[in-house]
Amino acid sequence: VPKELLISANFHSGATDTFEFSSKHLGEIASICLGHITKDAKKVKKEVFWHILDVVVTEKELGNKYFFLCDAQIPLAAKKDQFQTFECYKSIESFASKVRKLVPVKYEIIIITGNVKGAGTDANVFITIYGVNGDSGRRHLKQKFRNLFERGQMDRFVVEMLDLGELLRVKVEHDGRKWNCGWFLECVEVTNTANSVTTIFQCGKWLDAKKADGQIQRVLYPRY
Repeated sequence: VPKELLISANFHSGATDTFEFSSKHLGEIASICLGHITKDAKKVKKEVFWHILDVVVTEKELGNKYFFLCDAQIPLAAKKDQFQTFECYKSIESFASKVRKLVPVKYEIIIITGNVKGAGTDANVFITIYGVNGDSGRRHLKQKFRNLFERGQMDRFVVEMLDLGELLRVKVEHDGRKWNCGWFLECVEVTNTANSVTTIFQCGKWLDAKKADGQIQRVLYPRY
């Protein structure tokens, strides 16, 4: 299914321009069509060319990369009839083959409960970690002989999973099954113990069906 994307940018000589957008999954990308047109379909008064050296398309969720060696002069046009098509010359290894090469890694997960009245919870808490290599699946955060997720408390967990690569987001949720189960989550820290890289996910919100927006799950993104 073709996907058309209109980009407004200066595209200076010698520059590398990066863009990010969302789309339905297109499957394996075979080719791209590139061109540039005048504003409001105005007539082209003189020949103007846009020299494109190459284009790299990355599927961020799957980690696949597609390379297009263009090295072409594309003329400015009033309509899309002078757009040019370029075939993909190489696709980096698929997500499936990449997964087969991944090794188990231990992740340290630190959950910080806020220091506000009623912040703690006795509900069952779960986390899902998403990275460029996939996700962890829904993991129950539990420990024996410890009262978890109390007000102002820091709880530490070590979970083993396949190497997720760069972390994109986490989803934290609870089941709401305990009495007075509302929870004020301050922060989540995830450390890949193999390379000591820590990613911080700030929250500072209630996970409480009776407070704020009534949500008992939060999707958090890295703090840079």
